[in-house]
Amino acid sequence: MGEIIQSQRGGLRLLMALFALSMLFVHHASAQRKQDFAHENLAPAQCLDDKLSVRHDSESAAMAGLRSMQYFFTNTSPSPCTLRGYPRFELLNKSGQLVRGGRAANGLTLMGDEFKQPPQLVTIEPAKTATFWIDYLARGAGSMGKPCPTYRRFRITAPGTKRVFVQRDAIEVCSGLEVSPVLAPSDE
Repeated sequence: MGEIIQSQRGGLRLLMALFALSMLFVHHASAQRKQDFAHENLAPAQCLDDKLSVRHDSESAAMAGLRSMQYFFTNTSPSPCTLRGYPRFELLNKSGQLVRGGRAANGLTLMGDEFKQPPQLVTIEPAKTATFWIDYLARGAGSMGKPCPTYRRFRITAPGTKRVFVQRDAIEVCSGLEVSPVLAPSDE
């Protein structure tokens, strides 16, 4: 009879130890969730309309009339901020109105795989930049046909913002106007 009681006590101790261990795991998981939540809340805020600027950086031309232009959004605020998604890129006529078919499609189907990735959250430190590209088809070298329309103004809106940046530059667009998502620059 003494062995049975001692065996029951040992089983009870083992059960209590397992219970205490499971409570420790539950407490640790709860604390980890709270820490993860606090970390998520520390992520930089969305870039605000008045805390961004935009500039044209470079362009390139390839065979068959493929053109690419690179732009940068600069964080002009004293704090880091984030952008995610596709900027809006729109061609304007002489009176400042959106031209028919003048809004760039999201995604660069003619570019390499690095431009075909889904949009990622990009953090921009103060005075630093994030980039995006536009691609379009223009007349290729040696083209003999009628010229394509040339647009001298276009507007750019960063994703998640309302501020419109009107840019002046000459762009001859025949077709295929596309815009990449905002990307972290590789050479900063």
